[in-house]
Amino acid sequence: MQWLKGLDRYLKDLGINFKEREPLAPYTTIKIGGSSERVVFPEDKEKLVKLLSFLEKEGMPFYVMGGGSNLLPADSGYEGVVIMLKSLKGIEVLSQGQTLRLRVLAGTTLNSLIRVAYEMGYSGFEFLAGVPATLGGAVRMNAGAFGKSTSLLVKRVEIYRKGKIEELEPKEGDWTYRAFRPDGVILASEIEFEKSSKDEIKRHLQEIWAKRRATQPVTEKTFGSVFKNPPCCYAGAMIESVGLKGYRIGEAKISEKHANFIVNEGRARAEDVLKLMKLAQEKVYENFRVLLEPEVKFLGLKDAELF
Repeated sequence: MQWLKGLDRYLKDLGINFKEREPLAPYTTIKIGGSSERVVFPEDKEKLVKLLSFLEKEGMPFYVMGGGSNLLPADSGYEGVVIMLKSLKGIEVLSQGQTLRLRVLAGTTLNSLIRVAYEMGYSGFEFLAGVPATLGGAVRMNAGAFGKSTSLLVKRVEIYRKGKIEELEPKEGDWTYRAFRPDGVILASEIEFEKSSKDEIKRHLQEIWAKRRATQPVTEKTFGSVFKNPPCCYAGAMIESVGLKGYRIGEAKISEKHANFIVNEGRARAEDVLKLMKLAQEKVYENFRVLLEPEVKFLGLKDAELF
């Protein structure tokens, strides 16, 4: 591809590390995915913004990846640029009192953010403890668990879109179930925590961990929840009720612990996972007349062609 030569020169001039024809499977939590033409690793916001502007100006396809959860890349890979944000991390204290306001770069992991808040004696993100995601991904997906969601803590979002950096104060209408509506690449967010005792935070973390271990396949290779929960009920309960718990296609399996998770038992392919998803969707619709909507995002695959 001719455009790759110009991209490589630009990346070298900016001093951004990159890899050619890099397999995506090692960067995803389900360990599936073919190669991307380029995988790049920007380490500061200024270089990232310049790169995004260049890619948009040149019309080059790109995808921004955080922790690699909630993502299923195609077996054939991605004919574009994958931007890894995990190196873009940092936490700044803006204010501290009864509440703690932190400015957090998008590549910062949720678990490191929870740890910093805990050490300072503040509570907030415990409900996502153990989730292998970055803050940017959690905001973009409005990640949630156990009745809480990321939107409850986010006060400001710094976002890149259409060549500009904007500071947004999210309104209620900016959030939906599992989504932050404004488009663009999230660069950083301001998060507000509530003062609490370390003992109380630790107790809450232990409860969350125990519940997650008991109900989810946390030690296995998955991308997290497969389908969004419809308004009426739980996706996992419906999939289980139609007898698909433990069902396998190739080396992909619907989890025996939680039916809204698909496990890579070894060398599962995206094709196997998609077949399981379609089967679950069809069986649930036949029995409940409820059309399950995927929560997982696809890379190198077109959503409209799948479901």
